[in-house]
Amino acid sequence: MNKIKLSLFFLFLLQNLLVLAQQIPAEIPLFPNGIKDNPITHEQKETFADSIVKPGSLSNKNRVFHNISEPTYMLFPAAESNNKHLATIIFPGGGFTTNWVDKEGTDLALWLSQQGITCMVVKYRTNTKDEKGKFKIPMETVYFEALKKDVNVSITTMMGLSDKLKFDKDKIGVLGFSAGGFIAEWLTFKTASEKTAWKPAFVGLIYAGDKIKSLESIKDKSTLPPFFMAIARDDKKWTLKRALPFLSAVVAEVDKSELHIYSKGDHGFGLAYNEGHSVALWKNSFYNWVLDIFNK
Repeated sequence: MNKIKLSLFFLFLLQNLLVLAQQIPAEIPLFPNGIKDNPITHEQKETFADSIVKPGSLSNKNRVFHNISEPTYMLFPAAESNNKHLATIIFPGGGFTTNWVDKEGTDLALWLSQQGITCMVVKYRTNTKDEKGKFKIPMETVYFEALKKDVNVSITTMMGLSDKLKFDKDKIGVLGFSAGGFIAEWLTFKTASEKTAWKPAFVGLIYAGDKIKSLESIKDKSTLPPFFMAIARDDKKWTLKRALPFLSAVVAEVDKSELHIYSKGDHGFGLAYNEGHSVALWKNSFYNWVLDIFNK
């Protein structure tokens, strides 16, 4: 009898793992026709390493991609029965040399899409470092220019999908983790300072953010979208002491912004499956904050 129960349990577990695996959509090229004279090339082909999958991971994956020269995206449509007609573009982190596409991408997208928010996870181009730890591709003159194109195309692509995926074009936000957060931060200040036709409806900075001078340069803070910011006090990589001047200024000066500081979590907590009790609730706070913004 015990053997039968054990067999049924493993069968149930296998079925659930297969369902979860099927939830990860196929990658779609950001540039369907390729990138002419692509400045981001690598000696080695794109690959990924399997990092430890934490218990509770919705994707049941934790891939860390390297040597990305052809950017892609994945779409997670909102559940039809619960569509809030909102969308967000997610930029995973990885120090611009890797892309933690699941821990800081698909896991959140799976959860948010079930709450009614359509998501796009962007696997943008990455740089590499030499044996001395220096970037091989010049960051300011080459890499960042290519990265900006990836970001801009992800926005136009998302906007073009609004009718098909049933969300409002003026209700698209951006959220980034670590390096991805700095992408979201750059985009937010760029669209505010240059008076572009499109700007994020909201922005999420997860263990990221420090552009205090960019914030100060925006005279009319009402041109900025509301920010949601989350960081852990014990973050050793992006320390609270370094980040707090910017984060606190944003929450004080930009309407409807929220700052969440957690006692535990360190850097790279992602959805915080086992980093602490309170930090694991940040995704719920983010979701409810978005609903408050749009009076949902």
